[in-house]
Amino acid sequence: MLQTLSGCPVYQFKPRISFGNDLLLPAAMYGVRVPSGLSSTSVRTPNFVDPTTMVSLLRSASGGHGRGLGVTHGLTTTEFAVTFPNPAQQWREVRTSAAVPSWQFQGGDVFFDATITVYVLDGDRPQPNDDLGRQLFAIIMEHELLHVLDEIDIVSRWMAPEAYRDDKVLRYLSNAQLVDNAMFQSWFRGSGFSNWLRDGLWVPEHNRRGSIRDAAHQYGVLQRQIDAIRIQITNHPSP
Repeated sequence: MLQTLSGCPVYQFKPRISFGNDLLLPAAMYGVRVPSGLSSTSVRTPNFVDPTTMVSLLRSASGGHGRGLGVTHGLTTTEFAVTFPNPAQQWREVRTSAAVPSWQFQGGDVFFDATITVYVLDGDRPQPNDDLGRQLFAIIMEHELLHVLDEIDIVSRWMAPEAYRDDKVLRYLSNAQLVDNAMFQSWFRGSGFSNWLRDGLWVPEHNRRGSIRDAAHQYGVLQRQIDAIRIQITNHPSP
């Protein structure tokens, strides 16, 4: 139970990361090198999709992920939101002379929720006893895991220091200024505050890091690796 506010509220931004697939990927089985800093529990089996679905996912994703390749073999998407886990205790109704109440933040954890999902083309699904297929899958997954690493780092390390400096965070959370009922309903009970931090902080950093991972020279290396494996597959088709 949160205590009655006296002075500035005590609160903390915390990451809460989930994945679009619950199955862990046995990386070593497929020869996938996990990037340094990414735990094995964050390496999940991708969702395998057909080309039409991949194109649809790519169009709805932020940034230019995959556009440097002739075919988009893999894609990492993230859904981001800011959540008050116990709003009934974290926000106190304050009655003033106004006809409608105001609200005041009381503290407690505030979560940066990120749901990360990796997609890979169904045609790149590794098959038993297909060494070349596993090599191709490893190349694709190793690139996507770099995106996973970035997404986790953004919400785990980068977001909180930036958010604490945000004007609305300082005003309504750190200093617990009163929020009128209309703003409370749309911003803190609704999605306004979440959208504010998502669009103002998370999206630009998400896109910045994505553009680095997916820079033209990086895609050039990736495309050449994929082409080399494809040539071997064509010359030595699996039985």
